[in-house]
Amino acid sequence: MSLMSNVIREMREQEEQQKRKDRHPPIISVLNELRDLIRPLTEEEKNKLYDSIKKDGVRDPIIFWKHDDQHIIIDGHNRYEAICKLGIKTFPWVEKHFNSLEEAKDWMIMNQFSRRNLNSKQMKYYRGLLYNRMKSNNGGIRKGKNFSGKNLPTDTRTSAVLAQSQGISEKTIRNDGLFQIGLDLLDSQEPGTKQAVLNGTKKISDKRIQELALGKIELSLTERKPQITPKKLEAAVELILRAKEENLIQPELWEKIRS
Repeated sequence: MSLMSNVIREMREQEEQQKRKDRHPPIISVLNELRDLIRPLTEEEKNKLYDSIKKDGVRDPIIFWKHDDQHIIIDGHNRYEAICKLGIKTFPWVEKHFNSLEEAKDWMIMNQFSRRNLNSKQMKYYRGLLYNRMKSNNGGIRKGKNFSGKNLPTDTRTSAVLAQSQGISEKTIRNDGLFQIGLDLLDSQEPGTKQAVLNGTKKISDKRIQELALGKIELSLTERKPQITPKKLEAAVELILRAKEENLIQPELWEKIRS
């Protein structure tokens, strides 16, 4: 059984054991940075969700992270929105324990892979997001234990770990990482772009998105003050003097340069 299958099975078993039906917690919080990790719904999907809840009630529990005096939604953002709009007071919910916000994010990303209705763009985005988070946390090397709890060699590349668990190539994983970075960058420039691309209502090629990510990475590496060397300064002076000799510089500008 694959790494991903083990994780999904373990999560489902834990949720089934913890399921209960009760009035909602007193303080419920929605964090935007967590909500942004979930797969966006189309209008058609939202309508179907509302109709289903009206007809059959809330069948799947809302999953909360109890942090201090708050219950932060980890899974069920769309269901909770529908619950509030429909005025439902009682619904099934589950508490899960996390040691940190980053741990909660990792669980949410892994949980997205259990969704059977992810399209290719959504799968690509979440693979890339998981890859970039794992790479960032481990310096490009996945150390210690993987998500199934089995020891891995300390020199195993993050891309290799994910490629093996997903049954795809390392190159695909790395391209997915660029896709996630590029799409998030596009969304920061034009809010709503990510949702439109992931839902298929806006067409942007993977290559363009990946190239944008590469541009961002290069910018971060070269974003520093230019160094003016004596050789560059000498060349600039020579160019200015040549322009002056050929009467290409206005007298007013020349006075400013001299001063």
